[in-house]
Amino acid sequence: MININNVVSRRNDIDTTDLNGEIVMMDLEKGRYFSLNGVGSRIWEIIEEPIGINKIVDYLLEEYDVSRNECEENVLEFLGKLDDANIICVD
Repeated sequence: MININNVVSRRNDIDTTDLNGEIVMMDLEKGRYFSLNGVGSRIWEIIEEPIGINKIVDYLLEEYDVSRNECEENVLEFLGKLDDANIICVD
């Protein structure tokens, strides 16, 4: 299970494109695609290089008007879904 102390990064073999501010990702190996909204797209940008989840939360708190607790919960839920889909690396 992902927690705030994990380090995450993108999988290198996931193809992505930006469609009007939303990231669309394709897992060619599994034949699946994913579309990310504004905040999800921002997180995807942030995790280009390995980064601690707590640092992701810090970045988002600078950009969005949300409480730390709510931000942490939403980031962990979102990254958990990406991990379940096997499109990120978690350490």
